[in-house]
Formats: sequence, C-alpha cells, structure tokens
Amino acid sequence: MTDVREQLLSTEHKYKLFKQQQFIFITALERSREHARDKTEPVSTVTQVQKYMNHHCSNSTDRRIFSLFLEIISDLKGVLKHLESSLSSRNTSSEGLSTCREILSPNRNISQLRAQYPHNEINRLSCDEARNFYGGIVSVIPLALDLLNTYSRGGAQRVTPTATETSQQTVAKYAEMVQNIDKDTRNNPSGYKKGTGGWHAGKPAWRPPGNTRR
Repeated sequence: MTDVREQLLSTEHKYKLFKQQQFIFITALERSREHARDKTEPVSTVTQVQKYMNHHCSNSTDRRIFSLFLEIISDLKGVLKHLESSLSSRNTSSEGLSTCREILSPNRNISQLRAQYPHNEINRLSCDEARNFYGGIVSVIPLALDLLNTYSRGGAQRVTPTATETSQQTVAKYAEMVQNIDKDTRNNPSGYKKGTGGWHAGKPAWRPPGNTRR
C-alpha cells in the first residue's frame, strides 16, 4: 500500500500543475472542438480528448496540455489496477473502486460529472455554458483522486469510525452520481439535462447584434 500512496502523491503533484493550467486546457478544447466541428456538444469522454490531441491540435501548447491530462488519467488507472489487485488477493470487493473504474473508462459519458466543494474546478469555468460543455471533463480527475485516496487511506492504516463513515459517504455520493448519469443518459441520449442552460436546453440560436430577421 505504501507504493500506491507514493504513486498517488506523484499523480497529485502532476494534477496540481495541470490545475494551474486549467484555462489553457479549456482554450485547447475550444480550438480543437471548433476544428473537429464539435461546437454544439459537450466534451463527454476521455477518448474525445485523445482524438483532439491526435487529429485536431493546432499547436504544441494544446498538444502538451492534452498529453498531461491523458498522462494523469493513465497514472490513475495504474493506481486503480494496483488497488484492485490487492482486493482480488484478499477476495474482497469495493464499490468505491468500481465507481472509480466507471469514471475513468475511456468511453464513459462523463459530461454530467460535477466536482463539488472543496474542489473549485467548476467555479473556475467562466459561465454556465462553459460548465455544461466542460464541467464533466474537468471533474473526472479530482473525483477519481477522491475515490482512490479514500480507499488507499482506509487500507493503509486503521481509521476512526468518523473517518470510516466519511469515506463511506464519499463513495456512496459518487456511486449515486454515476448511477444518475446512467439514468439521465437513457432518458436523454444527447447528454444534456433539459433546463440546465446548455446548448440543447431550448435556447434560441445565437444571432449577431442588430440582426432582427426571423
């Protein structure tokens, strides 16, 4: 478990660097979405970021920030694999790790994931429309880190009842979030919740100022 904690610390350090460059990441996504003609849909999967890096990058800065994002995702998967191997050897299972696996799945629709307090990734997005487009992709790493840290701390040392209860609440909250996404996706395949202010939420098409023609 010590090796897992060291891996997590290394990944958290990379994520701190990435978080400082969130604006660069969003700008890179904006450019790539325009190049790929994806401007009307949210960034909904990790595979989508990989596609942008491989086929729609316009400069080395965009490629570098995408590469850092995907490297962190890969590191998180490595930590998850170690923890799952540890569970398998003890013939036990963990809802938290199953939820983390779902969140990190490359083709999982994560457009409705939302990191909450104490995380501030969502608050750093400029407006409701940006939150609809990018809220999920900026939430995936902090949520996965929460789940992996929750389990690794619990497995590495004896925790107090209060800490155990908090860990269980964290896992339950994220598991419910993923289940709700599945339910919403079945009911609304476009990936948007109606009435949230997203592109497909019944808003009229944007028109240039002064253009009054219908």
